[in-house]
Amino acid sequence: MGSFAGEGQIVAARYFFLEPEARMYAAHLRQAGIPHYISNTNVMSALPLGGGGQIGLHVREADLAAAAQVFARIDHQKAASVEEDFREADYEDIAYQQALNSSSRRLPTWAWLLGVMMLLLLLRALLRSRGWVNTWWDFF
Repeated sequence: MGSFAGEGQIVAARYFFLEPEARMYAAHLRQAGIPHYISNTNVMSALPLGGGGQIGLHVREADLAAAAQVFARIDHQKAASVEEDFREADYEDIAYQQALNSSSRRLPTWAWLLGVMMLLLLLRALLRSRGWVNTWWDFF
């Protein structure tokens, strides 16, 4: 951030929805030597579902054109990186994803049997502790 002492009107160069994106653009402005400041970060962090797009990046009116050039360069780099990294899924990828989603999440039969046996043992321990089990019920 630079000093704004007595140097013309301050204007909003751009508004952002997310604070990290605003900070990234501000870092580029700092690197270019353009004084700036970010506003409303606390409000948007506390109430992110508000109006949105209210985090402002402010510069001097005299620096607005230079800031716009910096923003255009960043936007161009972001667009180019998205185009390079983007790839569509092919049929093999889709089939793999469908196989992952369709695989049953059911427990195997042995796990069900083990669970039933554990419940029966717990029930037996409960019945014995309460004294409700007669000696002829002890086979259980």
